[in-house]
Amino acid sequence: MNCHRWLDARAAYADGTLAGAARADFETHLVGCAACRADLAGLRALPDLTRALPRAVAPARDLWAGIASQLEAQRADLADSPAIDWPWRRFAPWALAAGIVVLSSVAARRADPAWSVAPLQGVPEVDRAAVVAPAGFRPGQWLATDASSRARIAVGRIGEAELGPGSRVRLRGVSGRNHRLELARGSLRAVIWAPPRLFFVDTPAATAVDLGCAYTLEVDDRGDGELAVTLGYVALAEGDRESLVPAGARCRMRRGHGPGTPFADDAPAALRAALAEFDFVAVPPNGTVGRILAAARPADAVTLWHLLGRTAGAERAAVCDALARTHPLPPGSTRDGILAGDIEPRRAWAESIGLGNFSSR
Repeated sequence: MNCHRWLDARAAYADGTLAGAARADFETHLVGCAACRADLAGLRALPDLTRALPRAVAPARDLWAGIASQLEAQRADLADSPAIDWPWRRFAPWALAAGIVVLSSVAARRADPAWSVAPLQGVPEVDRAAVVAPAGFRPGQWLATDASSRARIAVGRIGEAELGPGSRVRLRGVSGRNHRLELARGSLRAVIWAPPRLFFVDTPAATAVDLGCAYTLEVDDRGDGELAVTLGYVALAEGDRESLVPAGARCRMRRGHGPGTPFADDAPAALRAALAEFDFVAVPPNGTVGRILAAARPADAVTLWHLLGRTAGAERAAVCDALARTHPLPPGSTRDGILAGDIEPRRAWAESIGLGNFSSR
């Protein structure tokens, strides 16, 4: 893969200055490019490598005599030779770049697969100890940021996460199949390039299960929150309730209720308000499902698909018919099967509307 166009982005991403659409574009590339991930690891390891170098190296006391004799011999040879245009200036930048590439490769090979934390702004703390340089992050430890600090977490070798201001997160699991954080409050932005279901973030309301993605998770002081996905998919689960959230969608969660019903980033306000009642009010007002269907657009298929498993009787039939008007049932699936609650027709419909083959409930 030709990654020359990402050279500047790698450096800016490594020091936390890449933002906006450029950052999102690079993260999309990063998920599928092992070479750029290795270079990024090398760039981030360079400060540690340079700090490990000795501050001074004392030369041997008799070194100059040997250097002087060699310089004299070279001067004599050049005096007998025609003028030569030495092209060192042309090659110096390339030599420097080659040196950086070599150091980056070495650093990537030596990169510690364990989790680590680096400050991005201000002074975050691990178990109340200030983090002013990259440091290890071990199971059971809490990482906290105040209102003016941010931190980056290296998630082993499968991705990274950025902890926003006013946040608190604990490292819970570091095994091969269980890379797990606990977000007690604040915001966490994760970019994961591992196979699905290796990275988990527990919150007081639900667990975010990575399916190969980039997303932001926010939790308030009550333990409620919201997930917004920018790349791939995330499953938000609690008990036997699961919401599958694709890129361009988000999902609210409430402590004691679990995840709500996903909706598109640009979903109408009327749909969002009706979903909040449907998901989190113990006894939703009559007509709530009807108001959701009245506000739904063809782009809200992810919402209607989830409602198929959360309604029954006449309401499920109304949801099924509304979804079928813009996204016909795939071959082999029947309305009767959907209304009966059969899982296979729902899975097939999920794939046909772009939810992939991750759906299981």
